[in-house]
Amino acid sequence: MKLKSLLLVCLAVMLTSPSLFAKSSIFVLITDLYNQKSIKPQEQGSVLKFPTGSITTDGKLIESVADQNGAWMDRESDPATATKNPVPATPESLANGELKYNTYCAVCHTSSTETNEMGLAKSKVNEKGMIAPAMLALTPIFTDGYIYYKAKYASGIVMPPLGYATTEKDRWDIINYIRTKLEKQQ
Repeated sequence: MKLKSLLLVCLAVMLTSPSLFAKSSIFVLITDLYNQKSIKPQEQGSVLKFPTGSITTDGKLIESVADQNGAWMDRESDPATATKNPVPATPESLANGELKYNTYCAVCHTSSTETNEMGLAKSKVNEKGMIAPAMLALTPIFTDGYIYYKAKYASGIVMPPLGYATTEKDRWDIINYIRTKLEKQQ
């Protein structure tokens, strides 16, 4: 008798358990917290644009769309409105700037003003068909802010943006290295 009762209880549990988890069941034991009355990120009416300057949950800074599209060029080309370098040229800054410059910049732009027959930087990358200028021939006419934003957003045909590969301090350290060491060697 006990075995028959146990079998009947097991059979009843097996037959009714799918309805316990069903969405249409009156007695829902486990709720799905995602599917409830709310506005989801992909739905109309949700926050599609985050405020400039806010930071996402994975640590990315929400930046101005205008700057991402090149609005910084006019602002940073004028020495009166250009962003000033807030990082002092300390030995640590110069060492980090040298490391980052050699990692990200020198492969295409080289560490000299030497050019090839096309007027581009004399680098192995340009020998393969790239179009990277001899940057050190140009940096004296650019403001620090212009170089900073050029590295961050690139806004070129070939040059990749380094905004997500380098930190803000890394980019200012690169500028310190260019101004203090590389430009003085030329």
